[in-house]
Amino acid sequence: MDLLAELETVAIQPFGDARAFPFGAYRDAEVFDLEMMRVFLNDWVFACTAKELHAPGAYYAFRLGGEPVVVLRGKDGELRALSNVCRHRGTQLLDDGFGQVERLIICPYHAWAYDDAGAFRAAPFAKQIKVEPSAHGLTRFAVEQWMGLVFVHLGSAPPPFGARVAGMEPYLELFAPGRFQAASSGPIELWQTNWKLALENALETYHLFAVHAETLEPVTPTRQAYYVAGHSEWSLTGGRTEPDSHWLGRLWQQDYPDIYNHYLLMVLPPSFVGILSYDSLAWLSVHPVDAGTTVIRSGSVGEHADELDDEGQRAFTASFFAEDRAICERVQRSMGARKASGGRLVDLERVVVDFHQYLATRLFDAPTTALHRSADGARFLEAPP
Repeated sequence: MDLLAELETVAIQPFGDARAFPFGAYRDAEVFDLEMMRVFLNDWVFACTAKELHAPGAYYAFRLGGEPVVVLRGKDGELRALSNVCRHRGTQLLDDGFGQVERLIICPYHAWAYDDAGAFRAAPFAKQIKVEPSAHGLTRFAVEQWMGLVFVHLGSAPPPFGARVAGMEPYLELFAPGRFQAASSGPIELWQTNWKLALENALETYHLFAVHAETLEPVTPTRQAYYVAGHSEWSLTGGRTEPDSHWLGRLWQQDYPDIYNHYLLMVLPPSFVGILSYDSLAWLSVHPVDAGTTVIRSGSVGEHADELDDEGQRAFTASFFAEDRAICERVQRSMGARKASGGRLVDLERVVVDFHQYLATRLFDAPTTALHRSADGARFLEAPP
């Protein structure tokens, strides 16, 4: 059986029969190219938070499935997603990362210029040759905001983003995330691991007791983690946070109901994992560079900027991120094994099965799986007191 056929066979397996992906799927160039074409270039992918682009002219430039893209806030306050490639001879316009456009987007090669909506404005020294403005604007892509998060779709006919998350939203209402108006961002990191390994690690809590024994495990114990609801489009897991950990800052200083001592871990493949508590929504994004390299970025949104920028919290996050990076890169080094193979996925990895089935829908046109709800998830559908 060739690798793609084996990957399809494993990806469509239901919970109870599911196994780890074939190791070659984390290294193979053909698999990676298919993922870029059918997933990252043709699905809703998390880019940044709206608060990171709060001022007119602020932008975030990045590679999405190898495609240079920029999300930019215009002078009119609107967010737009544009191609970050000059229409003249293909030069990347804006440097990767965050920046500011003062008036026009100017190509660094021949100074062709575009406005903040991507419209062509000027080509210096073009006297005899007319450059038709209508034929030389920057390609625009679909962009949506949800809970202060910005998602981009590069496809020609993107499905409604709202339909993608509609089933998840009732579970989130208890925490009233609309309150979160402050934002904080972490560094941009380059991990030597496949994007699927990075995402699988971020979305499951099975590894906490082993990888994060002195960081996350005392705060969010593995034994108190549970599945809430999910299917191939999104997943929610939850867990109890230890009240003596002080991880959630002011949460333990007030008389909140027991439900607020829990968190929700939100998964929107292929790029977004969030941890929602009463105090904040912490997030992680996963953007592949090649089969063995992934850009990892993190941050959070909350009610109070001073709590998000707390030095102790930043140090804590850096500690468990370093542990995650080390284990993901360790696993990646094993994916070249030819005389070994993966085994069964266990109870706490149901969310990994959801992700595998997501890939089956995108790579192999498998049908969307039915929504599964657990009894533990019912608490999040209760109205706040």
